[in-house]
Amino acid sequence: MIELINSLVTIGLTLLYFFLGVRIHKQWPHPFTIPIFLSTIAMIVTLLALDIPYKRFAHDTSLITYLLGPATVALAYPLYQHRQLLSRNLHPILMGILFGSGLSMLVSYYVSIWLGIPSDWNRSLLIKTITTPVAVDIGSVIGAKIEVIPTVVIVTGMIGAMIIPSILKWMGINHPIARGLPFGVISHGVGTAQAIKEGEREGAVSGAAMALTATIMSFVIPILFLLV
Repeated sequence: MIELINSLVTIGLTLLYFFLGVRIHKQWPHPFTIPIFLSTIAMIVTLLALDIPYKRFAHDTSLITYLLGPATVALAYPLYQHRQLLSRNLHPILMGILFGSGLSMLVSYYVSIWLGIPSDWNRSLLIKTITTPVAVDIGSVIGAKIEVIPTVVIVTGMIGAMIIPSILKWMGINHPIARGLPFGVISHGVGTAQAIKEGEREGAVSGAAMALTATIMSFVIPILFLLV
């Protein structure tokens, strides 16, 4: 009974922080006021202030974590709605995925070596642009530090969702394919949620990019480590 109460309180507090983040972002729209960023900071401060370990928080919010699966599957609906747009632009989408993912991995790998980051941590950073469930599975195959992967993936997604809109605006990019692609390739689920706010087509492209990135990289990365 006590565990149930703890879970309800923790989940309720998490939802409250996110709701407040949405209200703040509507009032003051800015990359640093996106709801997921504000709610994450608020929750971290709360856990530190109350001296609540992360393992307990993760246990109490396991229901939300479970719902990530159905939420990801639900992204198939906008993909179906815009399937003709996606099929017509499949070639540039695939090229964007391969180039974006490849460049991200190369930069991460060599910067980690330059900074002297341990090998298992380096491998965790290598797969930071892949959605969490797939990244964890890939990490277990290539010898990455599994405990680090969810945090790295979430932080990457959050930073991408914060800065990608500003970069696209600065570069004057308006095409829905070009606007939606970087969200899905770099920021996976968090970025896709932000892309949906940009428009239905951008969200559909981002969802497709996220799924294709995870699928392609789940084959490519283990093969690369076997060959090296």
